[in-house]
Amino acid sequence: MTTIFFHSDLDDPKEWQAALQSALPTIDFIVGPECELPEAVDVALVWTPPPQGLRAFPNLKAVLSLGAGVDQLCLADLDTRIPVARLIDDTLTQRMVEYCLTAVFYFHRNMHLHAMHQAKRQWTFVPPVSASSRRVLVMGLGQLGSAVASSLVQHGFRVTGWSRRPKQIAGADCCHGDDALTQALGTCDVVINLLPLTAQTAGLLNLDFFTRLRPQACLVQVGRGGHLVEADLLGALDQGQLAGAFIDVFNIEPLPDAHPFWSHPLLRLTPHVASLSDPTESVTTVVENIRRAMRGDALRNSIDRTVGY
Repeated sequence: MTTIFFHSDLDDPKEWQAALQSALPTIDFIVGPECELPEAVDVALVWTPPPQGLRAFPNLKAVLSLGAGVDQLCLADLDTRIPVARLIDDTLTQRMVEYCLTAVFYFHRNMHLHAMHQAKRQWTFVPPVSASSRRVLVMGLGQLGSAVASSLVQHGFRVTGWSRRPKQIAGADCCHGDDALTQALGTCDVVINLLPLTAQTAGLLNLDFFTRLRPQACLVQVGRGGHLVEADLLGALDQGQLAGAFIDVFNIEPLPDAHPFWSHPLLRLTPHVASLSDPTESVTTVVENIRRAMRGDALRNSIDRTVGY
């Protein structure tokens, strides 16, 4: 028998249990945070670690993230011999594409300006322009970022993709390196952050970053909360450097009631819903990794612990 420990404050354990047991009827499915027999756990399927941490399970064969990222798992506290895999599948990717397209079209069709005019009861005509006149910068060209960039190309936007390593995407101008990022920031109308959170990218969306953008550019923040220096974003908005922002991820979640983001007229906030896994769609990927873990085989979408993703 394989024992699965499940822990998440976003995902429904009943849905995941039903989906997994339909494919693996003999599994023992334990819903955290408590676990009476931690030594019996073979695989941790988690969004975040339980309060006792993942080291509490001495016989883990694998840790499977319920999301595309793994920074929330506190990997520094996990034995480096235990493989860790991200959850990447077509449904999760498509949902991220849909979210980013929604945000880009919101800015492209000047909805942020129309919302501001509506609040002031102003009948102001702002003519639309063609998608080919807009340049969108996608930062992070993993599976999600590459799919977003490709979809934007298909919708007629001019697209620049930036990543740590060289990448190629049909129809997009791809670049890498710090100098290339500086140049790209100065030419884009919308920037989408889909980077993983690492020591190198933490706090990247800061005052210096915003000042390098074309004036009145817009931000779509769907990476991780730790990428964004929130006070610097508010300053850039208030000073007119940025025209607006869509934000789906935050330093503190849920966002505190008194946070200034709630009332800022140039912000559109969503509660970390840009791309969620669907048990009925994602179960195939998870089941395959459970089987691989039990055989001692390499996991699909396994991360490189040296770079953190």
